[in-house]
Amino acid sequence: MDKAFETYSILKEEVKRWQDERGSFWTEKLSPAKIPPHYPLKELPDLAILELCQRLNQVSNSLVSDAVLQDTWDSFKAFKPVTNVELFSRLQIALCGVAQLFRETMVNNENCSMDNQVQGDAGVASTQSMTCPICGELAEVSVLTPPNGKRYLHCSICDHQWLVKRVGCVRCGSDEASKLNYLKSEDFPGVEIIVCQACGQYSKEYDLRVMNVGDIDWENIRTLPLNYAAEKWLAENAQLSGKVQ
Repeated sequence: MDKAFETYSILKEEVKRWQDERGSFWTEKLSPAKIPPHYPLKELPDLAILELCQRLNQVSNSLVSDAVLQDTWDSFKAFKPVTNVELFSRLQIALCGVAQLFRETMVNNENCSMDNQVQGDAGVASTQSMTCPICGELAEVSVLTPPNGKRYLHCSICDHQWLVKRVGCVRCGSDEASKLNYLKSEDFPGVEIIVCQACGQYSKEYDLRVMNVGDIDWENIRTLPLNYAAEKWLAENAQLSGKVQ
């Protein structure tokens, strides 16, 4: 895991350098949509993603021709199998790096804060949308922020976060206590999996009041054993339900 984190950190540092050096060039070529999602992934410039990926290939000492990279990217976009797993991972990081660049540009230029959304009573978000308003992708994790535990969904693609209801399943919106199960492990303090029997799905949540997280996306990788535990729990529960019927 230490070696994997070292490699991940090197790639993330290169993404930041590319954003600093080439960010203004690419962001001038695309304007945000007036309604969410403001920068949908399909609208992001392919050439920017491929350019950044080649930078990641170079720091990884992995030479890839432009033709091979283009073919792999075409397969990636078409949801076709990609045999080169490491190149696939670098393409994912490049895609996120470009999406994060445009997200940061919008936040800086439009003064778009994490709390900038439709509010209901007591300042609680009146919607429970899992769709990121910046890139249009579905969020996979939520965070509880200090000091009072406000709950935000976190987009693993562009890093945007938006306010949602404090309790309930972020997948289907159910807040029926009897349908929600919480899986924790002493190996991962401050992290829990919320398993919802109403929709048969689960989500991961980080309590930032009790843990210091430098990179939520890396934490999502580091805590994958919790995902496996949730999938096992759901499978076993489904079997038990079938036997009862």
